[in-house]
Amino acid sequence: MKRKLCTGLAGLILLLMCLPVFSAGAEDVVSVSMPDVVRGYSECPIRLVSPGDGDAEMRLYDSLNNPWLIRREPVTAGENTIIWDGLAANQERLFAGPYHFDIFLHLKDGREMKVTAKFQVNATVPTLMIAIPSSDILYLDHSEKWFIECCVSVECLVEIRIMDGNGKQIHKLDTVISNEDGEMIRWAGMIDARNRIEPGEYTVSCRSRENPSYEITFPLKVEETNPLSREVTVTGPVLPERGMSDEEIWAIMMKPSVVINANGSKRRFDLHAAPKTASKAVASLRCALQGLEILEINGPWARLVAWDHRDGHKAEGYFLVKKLTVEAPNPHYGLLVDKRDQTMTVFHDGKRIGTIPVSTGKVVGYEKYRETPAGAFLTDVRIGPNFAQDGLRYEYPLRYDGGNIIHGLGYVRQGRVRDYSQTLPYLGQKASHGCIRVGSFLKEGEFLNIYWLWTHLPYHTRVIVLDDQED
Repeated sequence: MKRKLCTGLAGLILLLMCLPVFSAGAEDVVSVSMPDVVRGYSECPIRLVSPGDGDAEMRLYDSLNNPWLIRREPVTAGENTIIWDGLAANQERLFAGPYHFDIFLHLKDGREMKVTAKFQVNATVPTLMIAIPSSDILYLDHSEKWFIECCVSVECLVEIRIMDGNGKQIHKLDTVISNEDGEMIRWAGMIDARNRIEPGEYTVSCRSRENPSYEITFPLKVEETNPLSREVTVTGPVLPERGMSDEEIWAIMMKPSVVINANGSKRRFDLHAAPKTASKAVASLRCALQGLEILEINGPWARLVAWDHRDGHKAEGYFLVKKLTVEAPNPHYGLLVDKRDQTMTVFHDGKRIGTIPVSTGKVVGYEKYRETPAGAFLTDVRIGPNFAQDGLRYEYPLRYDGGNIIHGLGYVRQGRVRDYSQTLPYLGQKASHGCIRVGSFLKEGEFLNIYWLWTHLPYHTRVIVLDDQED
């Protein structure tokens, strides 16, 4: 029997009914579910149903599509549970507001799929964010004040325990921290009103009572006396030359600094044209943090080289030796900022661990004070998680001289989101008022950003700024 060819709409419907049906069965299903509201520093389960084995590339964005996290997780066919702590890439707490995960599935059979999960971040669990000691060594002769810089996400009780090599608790320091700028927990080595801790090696454990799973531990050595000499002598170069090896750069970074001995890192002092207090000033220096290159000692006077904080020019002059002292840099970290290339290279225990773009000062008109002075500096204590200037807010500041700071990019609040569009395009160019700006966001495979610096660099970390002007 001959079949009659179907024509018209009815024929098309009949033809479609005769075609085989390809159903989106379980093997094609992809879905994601997670809580509608997330709190930082707490476990957030993300349930991802995958149609096959492979990996999930998870990208976290706020509502302005600022990228806060890139994470890859292996997945298997069926339901997978991925635990997220509600934080950004370097465990940075997120502002309250709307966010979303774009999750890209890369399956072993070659299929590529995408699914999105939207949610709100609402505050954080009270947690100890940082606990950074001023030094690895506590000296019982009180030649240096020892302290721990602590910052919390929300007011909480911070428990600090000092334990010996057998894990026995020797001393405890508990304090409530409510200041959003953090606090310095000082300790002079006393375990009670009459007795002090014995010299030796210990472990310090720090955590918040409300969220003890985020514990921070570090070793502490206790010694009787500090071997560092405070005698001011000829220093040799305090800045490396371009082209030096990492070993040569590190050796210069670890040299003790001759600095002005005065309270308050913001105070200014004149560098004199001649070894006389009445002589004219050839430069303005900052105390406490600015390393000075001592050329010679002549009686009560030191002839030295430093960079002026008023306009960044290199100057040579005289300063009274009795007003100088010597400070040691932290032995673990160092920063090398190159104004010519607008980069920052981070060293850890003598090894280069990464280089990132920065923005140093840009002179506008007659405002020469915007020039970032070259030199060898030491970081100070933290000054809080952010500050405001000229209508912008800047995150995670680290003061490294009397006036200038290493900090994040400036932003404005757009609703409940940080808008970096005024400063982000200039990263890698001169753009600041004199401070050193560092980016907040990470590219895949990177780990250095301003939050990493803020949570890792100890007190008195060496900061070397290379000039972009030839002598």
